[in-house]
This record gives sequence, structure tokens and C-alpha cells, in this order.
Amino acid sequence: MNENELLRAVYSTRLRDGTASVHALSQALRWTPEEVTLRLEEASRERLVEITGEEVSLTAAGRGRLTVVMIGGAFEIIHPGHIHTIEGAKRLGDTLVVVLAADRTVTKNKGREPVTPQEWRVRLVSALREVDVALPGGQGSIYDTMEKVRPDVVALGYDQKHNPQDIEHEARNRGLKLSVVRLDSPIPGIKTSKIVSSL
Repeated sequence: MNENELLRAVYSTRLRDGTASVHALSQALRWTPEEVTLRLEEASRERLVEITGEEVSLTAAGRGRLTVVMIGGAFEIIHPGHIHTIEGAKRLGDTLVVVLAADRTVTKNKGREPVTPQEWRVRLVSALREVDVALPGGQGSIYDTMEKVRPDVVALGYDQKHNPQDIEHEARNRGLKLSVVRLDSPIPGIKTSKIVSSL
């Protein structure tokens, strides 16, 4: 049992559900509650986690053991380009958070209704092996979500219009220290818009 696996589960469960308990961690890790309790006690002695009643959280030292990568997008129809991007983002750290754009945001950016509603997009992306947490994006600024996730790395898809320097600057203004990485694509011709137009 890997210590980082436990820390990732605590981080991911709290981010997704707002809370983490032995029961929730047991389900996430597929360990017995006894195994989880034993590992939490060890991590607590090392001051990597804090246990308050039923609630488990990471200490600053525990969070420091993780490299959290955040990527965002619509992910309307999962295709090989998305898989390549998600795999590339996961290689940048050990914990991957994918933020799924709100339906209104997709409509605004693409000039059409999303092919798949946000709720289903979150469920689909959650099922991918490389993804630790899939979160629904809100109606506000992506920086609001960034403050919640507190990533170490923001990964941008090859065709996303965001400026890496602007992201780093705004993150610093919000007390976040992170780097921005632009991912490439070996198959830039595969896009959701092209798939939709060919239907």
C-alpha cells in the first residue's frame, strides 16, 4: 500500500465530496476500514493527515507530498485527442483534477448547445483511469475553481485559448503558486466540432 495513494484519496475525496471519512476512503481505495484506519494512524503520526472525529484532512506536509495537476475543458464526446491530453496531464503530477465546463459556458464558447450535459460529462470523465477527480465547473471565473483545487500545475490543451502568463499572474494575485504547461497533440485534426458536423 502506497502512502501517496492514501494522501491522494484524502485530497480527492475531500475535493469531490467536501468531506473524507474512513468509510469514504475505504470505498475510494477498496481497502478494508481496518486497513484505512491503520494507515491513517501511521500518516497521523508522521503529521501528514489530521483526524478530527470522523473527519480526515491533509496537513500542509501531507498536501506537500502531492503534485496536483488541473485541466479544464468541455469533453463533450471523449475521443483519442482527449485521452492523449488527459494522459499527458497526468504525467505532470500524481493527482489529476479535471474541471468540466458548465453547459452555459460550452454554449457561449462554441455557439451551440453541448452534445452531452455537464452531469454526464462529469460521470464519463470520472470513469477514466487517469482521473482522480472530475469536477463540474461553475458559472463564474475558472480562478474560483482554481482557488478550491489549489493545483501545482495547470495543463492547457494544445488548442485552448488561455494565455499561460495571464494564468500564472492571476494565480499569484490570488496567493497560488503554480506553473502552466501547454500540452501538444499528435492528432490535432480530431475535434468534437468536426465529429458533430460529420453526424
